[in-house]
Amino acid sequence: VVSTQSTGYCLAHGHIYVQQIESDGTIIDAATVIEDNEINTLDVSRFGYYFVTAGKDKNIRVYDWEKLTPFSILGPMTQGDYFGPPEDTLTQHGKRIFSCKFSDTSPYQLVSGGWDNSVKLWDLRTGHVERSMSSSDQGPKLCGDALDIRGDLCVTGSLLPEHAIELWSLKEGRRLGVLPYESPRLRGQYIQVVRFCNGTENVVAGSAVCYDAQIISVADQKVVARIDGYKRSVSSLAVCESGKIAVGGSGSYISLVETMDSPFFIKDEPEQ
Repeated sequence: VVSTQSTGYCLAHGHIYVQQIESDGTIIDAATVIEDNEINTLDVSRFGYYFVTAGKDKNIRVYDWEKLTPFSILGPMTQGDYFGPPEDTLTQHGKRIFSCKFSDTSPYQLVSGGWDNSVKLWDLRTGHVERSMSSSDQGPKLCGDALDIRGDLCVTGSLLPEHAIELWSLKEGRRLGVLPYESPRLRGQYIQVVRFCNGTENVVAGSAVCYDAQIISVADQKVVARIDGYKRSVSSLAVCESGKIAVGGSGSYISLVETMDSPFFIKDEPEQ
């Protein structure tokens, strides 16, 4: 993840690496932060100044870029994984967190999701959960970077055989609907990563068992493109404003795809 002058990445064993971007584009090592935690996600605020990490211990740590220390910790402040029901599922995560994203419209909000069948909207000013959302389809059950935000809309992907891609309204605190994902191998959906694409017009998602990524039209509720050819799971996606998509996973290569000019674009067959 990148801010205007720095870049950062993390590893599962709890190390966060911060690098400085020089004026000529050179990247130099700046600092290493060590957390006593298994880190599953890291995100940088679009408004700058801070970044967030979360993982196994169910706590969300908000860091200051300058001091590189958490100025806020959101969660139960307990160690280790938690396999029983949470004490209060409305105010904390009961199991490990796999994805956390800052709002793109407010510097005071972020959204998190994980293995406890909920997605939560946090207010950084109070340090508390503003809304906790779940569905009747056992979701959202995140097991990867399967959460994205655009304004009021949030999309999640669950490691479930069906009803895995869900759209949420952060303002209303409820699920808006379920998006399709085609399973050509009839193995179920089992989504590991999701991203909005072309604003909120499309969603692109990657599967752990279908070995592909699919572009889904939100308005038409159908798959409009498939990016396949993978021999293993798809677990990483990046989308830029120009429409290009980078797709990666368990394989040793990354695919770059133009969303609507791609050879994988599925055109409707003309009526006979």
